[in-house]
Amino acid sequence: MDNFSKNIKSMFDSICGRYDFMNHLLSGGLDIYWRKNIVKYSLLNYAKIFSDCDAGKRLKIADIASGTGDVIKEVISFINKNGGLIKNKQIDIFCADFSLPMVKIAKRKLDEIILHKKGLIRINYVICDAQNSCFKDSSIDMVFIAFGIRNFSNIDKFLSGELKRIMNKRRSMAAILEFNNIFNYRIFAFFQIYYNYFIALLAKIFSKNITAYKYLVDSIKRLASDEEILKMFTDSGFKIFNYGKIFPFIVTRYIAIINNS
Repeated sequence: MDNFSKNIKSMFDSICGRYDFMNHLLSGGLDIYWRKNIVKYSLLNYAKIFSDCDAGKRLKIADIASGTGDVIKEVISFINKNGGLIKNKQIDIFCADFSLPMVKIAKRKLDEIILHKKGLIRINYVICDAQNSCFKDSSIDMVFIAFGIRNFSNIDKFLSGELKRIMNKRRSMAAILEFNNIFNYRIFAFFQIYYNYFIALLAKIFSKNITAYKYLVDSIKRLASDEEILKMFTDSGFKIFNYGKIFPFIVTRYIAIINNS
């Protein structure tokens, strides 16, 4: 783990206790809708493309840079409501993050949800750096990353290297949810004011770690544009299957498959 990642890990360790609360507060609850959106689009598209592949095998889903497990929570909820979608496949879900305190919170949250699933869904909790993970080559069918890639030291290298390495080369999909760099667009002046002033104010009132939320804003400002990230995907050998900005258009959904053509 490089020094940049070590500093990010230390920061997330320190804010884990109020992480969910601050996410909901700062987004006005929209973060819940954003996660539901990417889970819905990715699972529907996965079922549409790969419905007849390896019918008897367990489906392996990894949420890397998982934080407190809210994406996995939405995955389980969506599967419960759409049972026929994956034709009663058994599912292994990996909750992977480099912050042990975050993963502990995720475990408490998710263990309560799957008590009644009787083995259909198994959750595995993994402590690892997303940029140098412990997953085997070509082992994961679906990869979720929500609000994580802006914390990676090199997004381009991650897409072409580690992400592609762990994805099943025959039938897999990557679903990435991330803020877009609204500071490039004058039309989003309101959000620029919100990011630059109100987030700092709310962090000062409700969080003990103002620096962490200053980093949030700075990381969005440093983030590559949507067009640049799309090019990183295609240059890394992926095909973008679904792309779109999610209301109020400050968050972007990227759903990609490995381009085997």
